[in-house]
Amino acid sequence: MKLSERLLEIAGLVPRGSCVSDVGTDHALLPIYLVKNGIAQRVIAVEARYGPWMRARENVKKAGLSDFIDVRLGDGFEPLKPGEVDVAIIAGLGGETIWSIMEKSPDIVNSLYAIILQPMKNAHRLRKALFENCFEITEERVVCSKGRYFEIMVVKKGTSCFFSEEDVILGPVLKQKRTPEVLEYIEARLNRLFIKLRELEGQNSEHAKKARESMLREMELLKGVLEE
Repeated sequence: MKLSERLLEIAGLVPRGSCVSDVGTDHALLPIYLVKNGIAQRVIAVEARYGPWMRARENVKKAGLSDFIDVRLGDGFEPLKPGEVDVAIIAGLGGETIWSIMEKSPDIVNSLYAIILQPMKNAHRLRKALFENCFEITEERVVCSKGRYFEIMVVKKGTSCFFSEEDVILGPVLKQKRTPEVLEYIEARLNRLFIKLRELEGQNSEHAKKARESMLREMELLKGVLEE
């Protein structure tokens, strides 16, 4: 079974020996990988959609891992009880959807050792919600898969709610990293923002003005990180 670079990077952040929940598991490829490679002792794979839930069950059965992977039908953390898992993974959803899942189940969230998050979009909105609710980002990585960059973060409940604009836009851990992957990611974001600004040329609506201001501020912050 071959995982994408995105899922492999997520798997590499799971502490060995953990009991894990994979929320939005789809075909249960990640849970199967985690158990087969001795990373997770046990996985609860959660899927909200009936079709993918059935396929996940079949894949787990074919892999001979039904004793180690429990595939549950339900939304977010609702099928879980506090203390069943140490680590949760929420990957492949929008940033606002991820936060909504966390916000609805504080008893589960507060019982976890760590939560691994991989938003498909609006990572900055997810980080802002996390910071405003005193979550600490302990690790961040960026991975390029099929020409697209993905941000991955590991979070846990903390005590401080202090954060800066850079923390929201890029992340408190990523902004400190000078790896080729992170620097290339920042350059790619700057190029994308430049293209979007060009597309707004000649547009004078209030929406366009606000979008332009937001993008210019983001570019300023990203350039500041590159120049540090």
